[in-house]
Amino acid sequence: MQDPRLRLLSVAVLSLAAFASTAGAAAALVWWLLFTPRTKSLPRPGVLLPLVGMIAATALVSAWGGGAGLSYLFRMTVILLLAAWAYAETEDGEVLAVAVWALGNRVGFEIGLVAEMGISGISVLRQEIEQVRTAMALKGVRPGIRWIVPLAVTLIVTEIRRADETARLLVVRGYTTGGKICPRFRTDPLDVPAGIMTIIPALLSTLPLRDVFILVG
Repeated sequence: MQDPRLRLLSVAVLSLAAFASTAGAAAALVWWLLFTPRTKSLPRPGVLLPLVGMIAATALVSAWGGGAGLSYLFRMTVILLLAAWAYAETEDGEVLAVAVWALGNRVGFEIGLVAEMGISGISVLRQEIEQVRTAMALKGVRPGIRWIVPLAVTLIVTEIRRADETARLLVVRGYTTGGKICPRFRTDPLDVPAGIMTIIPALLSTLPLRDVFILVG
């Protein structure tokens, strides 16, 4: 999707549908297969597999306690695929432009600026993780569980310091509240049909599973 407004709206609707029910997740997965680059938008296996592993561990605990572990695993995996696609497709400044378009130059600019800083922080974290992995490989150190906690603490502290420095820089430059930009968007001919098709998963997520099979049949 070229239009970030339709992309973010589609991700929000599909994520809610996938979280609401297994039928909604299945329909959202079909939408993902039809309207996205699929595997081209996924992160590297070293990033994706740990995320899937954490979801699987949570699902296993849920199933052990008598919950719907398998359903949780499927629904959250679909949401992860949608999030990976949205993150890969989002360019710098698009979230800020959408927020200003939707909420105006004051509230929208504030929300969009915070969102852009968050996305930028994720990108920086990915780069730092890659640098740490390269340094460990050069030193012949194998990554393990005992390295996860100190590495996570270091990255979190570094990100907090970076956020503080950014806030101080904004204050020094005289930023108070709001701002003004003129958002411009490109819309691909397939964007609107793809956006409209998100209604199907949303509707299926509100129906009982028995009614879904009746509709499909």
